[in-house]
Amino acid sequence: MGFSDRLRSWLRGDSKAKGKKARRSTDTSSRASTKELEEFIRSRVGVEAYLEPKTAIYSTTVLLIADDGEYLRRPVKDRDHANEFASKTNIPLYDARKVGYPKRMRDYDQGKRPRRVELSELPPWPGEGSPTADGPPPPPVNRPPDDGTDDDPPPA
Repeated sequence: MGFSDRLRSWLRGDSKAKGKKARRSTDTSSRASTKELEEFIRSRVGVEAYLEPKTAIYSTTVLLIADDGEYLRRPVKDRDHANEFASKTNIPLYDARKVGYPKRMRDYDQGKRPRRVELSELPPWPGEGSPTADGPPPPPVNRPPDDGTDDDPPPA
């Protein structure tokens, strides 16, 4: 809409709302970003979200970081949208200005991989050596300490 069109509509008394096209609540780029974020969460373990504030160059973004340090950054509409997304996907959301970024993200950028503990490195399960043991030993019975008097009845 050019200047002359705006002037004609103003002279006719048309309101701004009539002249503008109705906008969708969410445009296709943010819906695509949301789908990418959801896919990242589904395909990774231990994902946390960090909200990054709007700057002069970038819009408000959400940074997802997996437990191994791999990350994905995508724009979001605002803080409320990020809170809604985090609660919907059941992941924690942190403010990057307040808490900073985790070390595992920097390690991932430097090519350092976290060392994972293999099952073979763990000690054997208690009682695993005996053929009759089906699982862990029973929990200890909480009894009051014996004060040395014979007032207590003998155990049955």
